[in-house]
Amino acid sequence: MPLEDERSRMERLLQQIVCEEQQQMLRLGFIEAFIPNVDSPARCNIFLSANWHICERLLLVIASGNGIQPGIWSRSLVLEADTASNQYRSGSMLPYLHTALTAGFGVIVLNPNTNSVFLNNEKILIPSSENPDQHVQYVWETFGTRSACSQVYIAAYGRGGILAKHLLDAQPILCTKTAAIAFVESSHHIESTDSEQVRTLLKSRGINWQRSRHAPGTQLATTEQLGCLSLSAGEPDRKKATSTNTAWTISASMGTVFAFFESARNFAAEAELKSEMDAISQHEAVPEAHEEDAEMIAHQEDILEVRYNGARRSSRARSMIVSTSMSVSDFELLAVVGKGAYGKVYLAKKKYGRNAGRFYAMKVSRKEDVFEKKQVEHAKLEQRILKAIEHPFIVRLRYAFQNEHKLYLLMDYYCGGSLYTQLRKRERFDIAQARFYAAELALALTHLHDMRIMYRDIKLENILMDSEGHIAITDFGLCKDDVQGFTFVGTAEYLAPELLCSQRTATSYGKSVDWWGYGVLIYEMIRGQTPFWDSNRRQMFQKILMKEPEFPPELFSDVVIDFLKRLLVKNPLGRLGCRDPLGGPAELLSHPWFYGIDWQALLDRKVEPPVRPVAFQGQAVSNVPAMAESPTSCGKLSPDGSMHFEGYSYRGSDVLTGSRAPSYITESDLRMDLGDWAIDTTKTS
Repeated sequence: MPLEDERSRMERLLQQIVCEEQQQMLRLGFIEAFIPNVDSPARCNIFLSANWHICERLLLVIASGNGIQPGIWSRSLVLEADTASNQYRSGSMLPYLHTALTAGFGVIVLNPNTNSVFLNNEKILIPSSENPDQHVQYVWETFGTRSACSQVYIAAYGRGGILAKHLLDAQPILCTKTAAIAFVESSHHIESTDSEQVRTLLKSRGINWQRSRHAPGTQLATTEQLGCLSLSAGEPDRKKATSTNTAWTISASMGTVFAFFESARNFAAEAELKSEMDAISQHEAVPEAHEEDAEMIAHQEDILEVRYNGARRSSRARSMIVSTSMSVSDFELLAVVGKGAYGKVYLAKKKYGRNAGRFYAMKVSRKEDVFEKKQVEHAKLEQRILKAIEHPFIVRLRYAFQNEHKLYLLMDYYCGGSLYTQLRKRERFDIAQARFYAAELALALTHLHDMRIMYRDIKLENILMDSEGHIAITDFGLCKDDVQGFTFVGTAEYLAPELLCSQRTATSYGKSVDWWGYGVLIYEMIRGQTPFWDSNRRQMFQKILMKEPEFPPELFSDVVIDFLKRLLVKNPLGRLGCRDPLGGPAELLSHPWFYGIDWQALLDRKVEPPVRPVAFQGQAVSNVPAMAESPTSCGKLSPDGSMHFEGYSYRGSDVLTGSRAPSYITESDLRMDLGDWAIDTTKTS
């Protein structure tokens, strides 16, 4: 075959492979966008994950080299790849992207090599992408700056390292948000023109991996010229290697890169939180009687040890501001608004200082009760979770203090009560109302899962409503700070079938449990009762395992039925929101029931809620229970016991009379309630 014909054949094959890889990206939930726009005859494409604008952590993939396009790291590797025995072909970006999505990243895949097109045999430069640097700058300014992310991560391959360095040099604000930079076979060098900010960033938060004959993890001599730690990725087995292509390093280092990202996440979050708390401390320190009236008063010293920039660092940082002056006497206690397992919740009004006159929900817990019920570790874990969360649809802790015997935790007061109380007033919500609350709740759950937090106790009682009608998740006492857990918790009516089956594994306790509970909650909003309700708990568990929910046609539309059937799938691997290779939460948010929702406007609280509650906001309270126990009274607890509660945070509760309490279900409970009915749900649809 003539050389020219062979080149044409290989080029056609390459474009076919690129098309296949990009189709796979779309199936993962990515969105294809065009620069400068879809209508321009001269344009190039980039790909954005469905959560790019609402994620906490944003990953920029900047790969530049001969023939590189979104979807492939290397043209030579994908052309020679044998996909018969592998899920992904060599040189494909898909393993990287799948790993990033599973870890909760939002992702933007850039296309810096596509700078021109041929139209009518004439080379036309692409506006805003006339050269690689212009492309990268434009993508960041157009998309990156619009993301709600608090941390940015960069994966730069080949000449993409140069582009990443130029981007950081031109965008000082990006430098402050960058948590880690993973260079792979990078071509960049430190130059005299580089800013001190960029030099410091590369030195402290950058690592380069490159192929070498040295053992994986060995520090290489290129560290000095690159301005960051440079590590060996090893080299491929000579017997199996079919190419000398350096893109091999990408797959060889992938696991280490994402471990580096995870370490950097913790390190950066800790530094950011310390900075924010220091700023709050300075802002709040006013010369008044209560000069330490800060947003957070309790403190905790967390020791975080991570491998960062090639060395282990033990970092001790204050996550909250210390105050000894604040006490319960700074608040006027107006009413008991709830009762929990370890104390009461009061409606309180701040008397002095900043935010005087503002209403809060004050949770008061007896330390003695918490110790007796062995909930100390739950309390500590909840503190770590709460301090990391900031989201419009998740309750925020405002103050925390303690005395020798009690814990005082104050959060924003949601005067609309819970969705449980709102539903009981109406019997049921119409589909439009349920859709609004389901959409806001979906954003909150997605955010928690992005942070690898599993909620585990979704129910109407734990969804509060503010004065405008927006909702917020409360009560994080049952959470786990990883997307795997091994404890039976939750409310019986909402328990997922995988928690009841006889062959439970680690995956039985993942985020799939939350999406099942989410489906049950939506069903209850529309029908007024949960789908598997039975007064006999054994019968109810059997229904959860064996029965399908009923959908009265006068209440449920076809699109809602489809949505709920996809959520209430017995097999968690097939449940909507859990099928990560197919898009995970992005698949849920793009379901036809949510068509027409402006997710960014919703996140910004710019969408008008369907219900504005009429609730107490400062009037005299005459119909609430009297406060039977003073929050200042106390039991007996040793001084050593008190030390266990440094930094203890709010364990929100909206448990009202007649509401459903969470169920701590043991193995013996299951055997008693299920008997021989316990089954393996992975064998059902």
